[in-house]
Amino acid sequence: MIELRKATEVEMDGLFNTQAELRQREEQLEKGLREMQDEKEGLEQQLQLILTNTDVLDTWLRNNEDKIKTNVDIDDVFEPCDALSRQMLECTAADLAIEDILYSLDKAAQEGSIPVDAYLKNVRALSREQFFHRATAAKVRAAQMQSQVASMAARASPYVS
Repeated sequence: MIELRKATEVEMDGLFNTQAELRQREEQLEKGLREMQDEKEGLEQQLQLILTNTDVLDTWLRNNEDKIKTNVDIDDVFEPCDALSRQMLECTAADLAIEDILYSLDKAAQEGSIPVDAYLKNVRALSREQFFHRATAAKVRAAQMQSQVASMAARASPYVS
């Protein structure tokens, strides 16, 4: 009888432990479900915002379709404010274009599409040109900084006694 009672108590303890574990898992699942529902609501709000923005952009495009120039000169899209800025823009554009060419030459050399002597000759010429563009950009940057300092000094001079 005592053994039966002990066995029953052990079984009851096991069932209570299982019940406690199941309750913990239930809480975890409910918490996970709440988090997923909150995330779903947030995503639905973001989707609604995106759809609204898409509608606004579509409306703007329909209204301004006639105003769009078909022959836009890409060089006229950005207008530098002064000669130094124009020179800086041109030097930077040339530098980045040469960087793209060098990358393409590297790929061609790796694939064996271009002879090594032609690769070296082109890389040397382009590197020299890129060096001059970068040197010019550095000088322009220094001139712009000097111009900014002079401008700041001119504005500050009435306040300095």
